Amino acid sequence: MKPKQKLLLYNSLSNALEEFLPIDENNVRMYACGPTVYASPHIGNARPLVIFDVLFRLLQARYPKVTYVRNITDIDDKINARARDMKISIEELTTEVTKEFHKNIALLGVLPVTHEPRATAHIAEMIEIIQKLLDGGFAYENQEHVLFHIRKIHQYGILSKRDLNDMIAGSRVEIAPYKKDPLDFVLWKPSNEEGMPSWDSPFGLGRPGWHIECSAMSHRYLGEQFDIHAGGQDLMFPHHENELAQNFGAFGCIMANFWLHNGMLLVNGQKMSKSLWNIIALDDALEQLDGEVIRYILLSAHYQKTLDWTDSLVIQARRSLNRLYGALRISSGNETKEERPVQQSRVLDVLCENLNTPLALRILHEISDEIYKTKDQKEIDALCNRLRQEAELLGLLMKNTEEWFQGDTVSTEERDEIEKLIEERLTAKARGNFQRADEIRQELLARGIQIEDTLAGTVWKNRSTSFNPN
Repeated sequence: MKPKQKLLLYNSLSNALEEFLPIDENNVRMYACGPTVYASPHIGNARPLVIFDVLFRLLQARYPKVTYVRNITDIDDKINARARDMKISIEELTTEVTKEFHKNIALLGVLPVTHEPRATAHIAEMIEIIQKLLDGGFAYENQEHVLFHIRKIHQYGILSKRDLNDMIAGSRVEIAPYKKDPLDFVLWKPSNEEGMPSWDSPFGLGRPGWHIECSAMSHRYLGEQFDIHAGGQDLMFPHHENELAQNFGAFGCIMANFWLHNGMLLVNGQKMSKSLWNIIALDDALEQLDGEVIRYILLSAHYQKTLDWTDSLVIQARRSLNRLYGALRISSGNETKEERPVQQSRVLDVLCENLNTPLALRILHEISDEIYKTKDQKEIDALCNRLRQEAELLGLLMKNTEEWFQGDTVSTEERDEIEKLIEERLTAKARGNFQRADEIRQELLARGIQIEDTLAGTVWKNRSTSFNPN
């Protein structure tokens, strides 16, 4: 048996690919920033949820215990504003959005984390750290606010690789009258408006700033220093940089040894924005697409790279999953799940190379190709078993084939032809050939296939059976 492969991860702190060596091999500790529960997250927010779920699965396959913490931010000005607009209580809003969040990420195949702390349940821990920062001279009080003084931390900027003096010189942040420096950030602020959430503290009645929340919750469940802190690239500065600074001030050490950041998600080559009307809410996407299709798309590009969500990508993902599930359909149903040693997993090997999910997906298709070519049923069953086990590391092929193809009266060949026609129609539209696009729509309608263009992608169904293959 070959020795366990090294696990290599790209560490944003060092800007280098490093071998991951946990502080304690018997308990790997990992933190990821969770949602702010004022509205449904968009598909870009779903990307880190899926990527770091794969990392969680990988770590669980390699180590006896993994403690994974992902927080819920239920204190935020956006939450306050939306609750006011909806004329409901903040608690009603955050409870409903959190419930919807859990339902949606389950549809994406995201595993439950070890701890999911809510900010409102950890105010005492936040106050304790703020007091430490005040006592150590890293924070100051002014006009009912408590602020972190960034000039007190010489390590400020080590994560984002920004020079403090350059940041201040080029800062466009309006200097509030209670700040000593424009980049000083709020640890505690007053709650003077009626209906705003507030707590008693030594600094007055108020509520915490955003950055202190993650510092307090990660410290509560993972300690002063832990293995991995993960999140989107957009959080590197200022959020993660400020968390690092708070930890240095309160505890005198680096917060996490590894910092992992996933790349941005675009929609048809453009950043999602309200002005472009191209924000795809996760719950809307899940109404049109199977959660496993969305998960496959989010794993189709390397996590550090920008991912461009397009209609063609949606079609390719559906086609790929149909082919993989189609291979499992060839099984006799008699395959027994054999626990294969971690060292024999090809998918795990490539995930150990900085979470190379595109190559891992290619391995799944190589196994499915073997299944389609094999004539011996016993060998087919063994390959199907292997395919499911390898796919499980990616959180894919978790359904049975009957569930995936439920109500399907369309053959594999017909399905591929339909998808190709839809892709041809999309290309025709992109080139301005709307006549050809309409011809394809009519051709599909003549076959009983109805198509619908949605923000999440083009979907189709067989009108005679109400079959939706998404």
